[in-house]
Amino acid sequence: MRWCHKLLLVLLTPFAAGATEPSVGEEPLSLDAAVEQALRAAPQVDAQTANVDAAEALSVSAGRLPDPEIVVGIDNLPVTGSDAYSTTQDFMTMRKVGVMQQFPRAEKRRLLHERAEAQASFANAELVQTRLTIAMEVAQAWIRRSTADTSLESLRALAPEFELHAAAARARVAAGRSSTADALAAEAAVAQLANRVLTTQGEARKAKLELARWIDADANRPLAPLPSFDQLPTPAPTLLASVHEHASLLSFESRTEAARIDVELAKAERRPDWSAELAFAKRGPEFSDMVSLEFRIGLPLATKYRQNPVIAARGAELRRVEADRETELRMHTAELRQMLVEWELLGEQLDQYEKELIPLARERSHASLASYRAGRGDLRSALDAFAQEVDYVIERSELQNARGRAWVYLRYLNPEHLATAQRDEP
Repeated sequence: MRWCHKLLLVLLTPFAAGATEPSVGEEPLSLDAAVEQALRAAPQVDAQTANVDAAEALSVSAGRLPDPEIVVGIDNLPVTGSDAYSTTQDFMTMRKVGVMQQFPRAEKRRLLHERAEAQASFANAELVQTRLTIAMEVAQAWIRRSTADTSLESLRALAPEFELHAAAARARVAAGRSSTADALAAEAAVAQLANRVLTTQGEARKAKLELARWIDADANRPLAPLPSFDQLPTPAPTLLASVHEHASLLSFESRTEAARIDVELAKAERRPDWSAELAFAKRGPEFSDMVSLEFRIGLPLATKYRQNPVIAARGAELRRVEADRETELRMHTAELRQMLVEWELLGEQLDQYEKELIPLARERSHASLASYRAGRGDLRSALDAFAQEVDYVIERSELQNARGRAWVYLRYLNPEHLATAQRDEP
């Protein structure tokens, strides 16, 4: 069983199992710095930014008059008789050149411009939501690595005491004061702790890899201390009062506005547009030249079968968007309330672990070890005490990670905290 001790010594090395030793003097990576760095490098942000640029560029041209058209042609060209295909012999034949301009109604042009602005607003809302989603994922990966590293340090700090148990058990067996089973139980406890350390190392490495997805090699930097999760960045009443401003609902305002404008545009099709054409007509040398001006006006006569069905369809789409928004609002509000409760309960549990459970388990472990080494206690009781302490250390780490995830969720509901992270960047 000596391999257990060798393995444990290897695992106790701070940079074992492929860990990368940080450079001397390298500045610790804070949560806000990791988020800001990820936001600068994320291709998703670049894609959404390009989408915003495209939508804003289109809004410049939307609603403007269409380009004029040049009109070139021949009117009244004879195709039979002695003057067939002559452009100068018949007095009615005219070679024409002119310009035509369509004039959509001012209301329609205004609505088209507003529709493009609503699309640009929707693209901006998607960009904000993308940035908040990335910030949340990066922060959660950072917290996962931090809590795993802390748990790993705590487990390594317990290893010498497990070794003391094993050494005491071997000494008592050698002195004939204990059975071989006690020594084997102590060796098994050392092996179990080594396994716990390996598992926690794996969690830390996976968290580091997830962080490296966003910030590459900087994921290997040492981490700054965990921020305090005891205070929410935004008070709970404010979060509940501003639900409609949260990231998951930001796009619905522009989507609803776009759907409303689509209804108005469909209604505007029931009123005609018009166009004008000005042309110069060149006739034969024996005849005078002419100028013509004509106007065209659309006649939306069959509105019952053309425009009205489109209006009904656009109205149904508006009602669907409004219903989707209400559904999302209710789901988000319920999720927000649940997350607030979870954050509060996890805080109470963590407080109990840090102030009662872990200190008591620590005292029990010390007392059990001292009692056993003095020959007054039972080895099984001492091993159980240390096993319970190990369980509490791991459970505390899991609670810290869960509370950190809840805190991050509540923090990155509003875009304002992205600006906060940028100002706090070291």
